[in-house]
Amino acid sequence: MSLIGFDEAPRLYHRSTTDHGRITTTLDTLSTGSLTTRLAPAVRLATSTLASSNLSRSRVVIISDFQRGSWRGDEDASLPEGVVLETVPVGSQVSANLALSGLELDRSSTTGRDRISVSARLVNAGEDSLTTEAALMIDENEVQTRAVSVAGGEAVRIDFDPFTLTQMFTRGSVRVSDQALQSDNALDFVLSPGGNTRVLIVDPAGAGESNLYLRRALGIAEGSGFQVRVTPSAPSANALATADAVIINGGPLPGGEAGLRLQQFVEEGGGLLIASGGGTRVGADQASFLPVTVGGTRDAGPEPIRLGFVDYDHGIFEAFRGARSGDFSRASFFRTRALTPTDSTRVLARFDDGSVALAEARRGKGRVLVWASGLSRLWTSLPLQPVYLPLIHELATYLGGESDVAAWHEAGTTVDVFALADATGGTELPEDAVAIRPGGDPLVINPADPILHLDEQGTWEIRSPGSRPDHPYAIAVNVDVAESDVTPLDLEELRASLGGGGAYEGDSGEDATLEATGEDFERRQAFWRYLMAVAFLILVAESVLANWLSRHEIKEAAGR
Repeated sequence: MSLIGFDEAPRLYHRSTTDHGRITTTLDTLSTGSLTTRLAPAVRLATSTLASSNLSRSRVVIISDFQRGSWRGDEDASLPEGVVLETVPVGSQVSANLALSGLELDRSSTTGRDRISVSARLVNAGEDSLTTEAALMIDENEVQTRAVSVAGGEAVRIDFDPFTLTQMFTRGSVRVSDQALQSDNALDFVLSPGGNTRVLIVDPAGAGESNLYLRRALGIAEGSGFQVRVTPSAPSANALATADAVIINGGPLPGGEAGLRLQQFVEEGGGLLIASGGGTRVGADQASFLPVTVGGTRDAGPEPIRLGFVDYDHGIFEAFRGARSGDFSRASFFRTRALTPTDSTRVLARFDDGSVALAEARRGKGRVLVWASGLSRLWTSLPLQPVYLPLIHELATYLGGESDVAAWHEAGTTVDVFALADATGGTELPEDAVAIRPGGDPLVINPADPILHLDEQGTWEIRSPGSRPDHPYAIAVNVDVAESDVTPLDLEELRASLGGGGAYEGDSGEDATLEATGEDFERRQAFWRYLMAVAFLILVAESVLANWLSRHEIKEAAGR
């Protein structure tokens, strides 16, 4: 007998053993998980296992709740000719289920403090109207509750009052009371303050027409937004201390003491963008700090100048890589400046004649970008294009050093622990840090390959063994909402897809019979002398397994 367990990927626990005690012992260690269920990979592993057997008769037993989503019908997976297939459906038939299927987190800033508004989407998969309570938990404390009624087959939005975010790695969750599928009763998240990028626009004209589109673009931001200020003069030390990014919009690059302050701001992690429109001047003491030499202006001829190359591998433009994600070629440029890159420069965009449009260089911990045109309608039609707003958002976010740190991850994804910590405000991890699973089990982190496979629902912690910090580095993991679809799979369709050509034992439990000769039945009574090819244990995240598995779930829950 061979034993294969799987969720989204299969695992061969035992191959061709006659020791049924080992099989039973392994079964006692298994429980449901948080990953999606995929039948096809396990079928392929079973087929390869059967290929190594010399026995003339083979039998496959599939134990599952057979959700429709576990089999797509067009997958390249089938059983060898002559294999007998037995399907054993387990788990209760869920006819009524409430599922949290979506979470929205909106961030705003009031008097320098982040305020978070939480909204959740609750779906009723049954036919009858259901009533429940939804609770917002912050750091394991219930802070708000809402009474919710959902009509059959409908969905409702649950809105909670905003709360103030003050601590790094603040844990939150939305939970509902529902006795059906437990895995879709909670959505977890982890947030840290500092989501708003503080942008300082330096423009000799002040807050006027020359920066109108720029200010409007930065004022329309969902979620993690921007705080925008405009100054007509060189930024002071106090202004730089409360800024993440500086945009010099068509004015001279500050020199002297102000220029040194700006250089220090960048070297300590700030971002600087020079939009070289009218009035742009660079002094000799600042020239070496830029990634390019800024030359004179040129006007477009009868045909407008357009962008001909964009580096979609760069963080600024990566979001525009896909089809219909933004067409930069539609923007016309009426006037541009000549930019000559230095050896350490990375060119991020070029015009259709090959000249530099956008260039970047790292300076200390920060970055300097130079744009070869203005950001207003006087220089280009770009502000009138749909791509302008998301481009300004990406530029400002990149300059501010902010990364799009997800509030949660889907079960089954992988993350680089160190890269994620760096993106979350440069969090420093202890040298002996381990990953603590939601169930409490530690997982060693390899510094040379700090990749975590997030295979368990809940909140993971990254900390030193034995330590108990109030707000450790944490990662929230939620199950795939598609797993809440309990529509059963058509077993006849599955059997037709799997093939095999042998007789089938159906899904009628102990009354199922296998079409075989008397000799075959005698062999089944003495099956420990013959190798039975493969038995499946299907591990599904979304089902409550009946009888022999349920007691293990209870034990696991009690242990937590």
